[in-house]
Amino acid sequence: MGIKDWLGGDKLKDLFAGDKKKAAYREKVKEAVSDGKLDSEELKSLEELRKELDVTDARDDKTVIRRAIYNEAVSAVKKDGDVTATDAHELAKIQKFLALRDDQVERTKWDLARLRTLTEIRQGNLPTVSPSSSSLRGVQLEPDEIAHYSLGVDMLDLSSTRGADGVPVRWNKPYDSGSARVHGLPEAGAKPVGEGSLIITNRRLVLKIGTRTASVKYGPDAQIHLYSDGIRLQKTIGNSLLKFRSGSDETGEIVGELLAALMRPELT
Repeated sequence: MGIKDWLGGDKLKDLFAGDKKKAAYREKVKEAVSDGKLDSEELKSLEELRKELDVTDARDDKTVIRRAIYNEAVSAVKKDGDVTATDAHELAKIQKFLALRDDQVERTKWDLARLRTLTEIRQGNLPTVSPSSSSLRGVQLEPDEIAHYSLGVDMLDLSSTRGADGVPVRWNKPYDSGSARVHGLPEAGAKPVGEGSLIITNRRLVLKIGTRTASVKYGPDAQIHLYSDGIRLQKTIGNSLLKFRSGSDETGEIVGELLAALMRPELT
């Protein structure tokens, strides 16, 4: 017995018709969120269409389909390189409409959070690290010193960059947005030292590995070089490479913009 006999001719037609209707509804949902927004009129129109087509809610689709629709909305928001509070609110509405849990879009939300941080820094709103953060445990801050950002890093020791010098972070100079994206850390031949935390304060870079800490104060002579995936600190002999563990394309931009905002005479 074939599937045609099992279902019956009319049932098979109904099945394919239902699939087409559901596909048509999905396309309208994609179209509605394609600008990264979902207003009340769009929600009303989608509900009317769903009833007209007699199909189930978008929330009833498989996770992979709902996630793909959500990611299309996210891509629209990220296109201009900024994520505002309004953008974040709209994406939260879309996530709710699609009934996606945070853990189902965790990586995307992390990337959005970093892009939101980057947007805030560019607008002059610098982040701060909570005093209770584990990254600050064992770190002695100076009077009036503020920890603005912390991130996990892998530390490596490198004798020579072989010309892959990255983007110099200059004292009292703006960061040229996007300039570090084309530079990758020169890891060939580098020796792993260990995992740690990099803390960016208003006065210095603080590196914490285990119970040990070291720091580089900001100033005209600071030898700090930025890459898309890390920082190079030039030493008297050789270099220390600090590779960002986030794996996000935005981390290098966050560090570049934040250091440019902090490495100024009036703040150190």
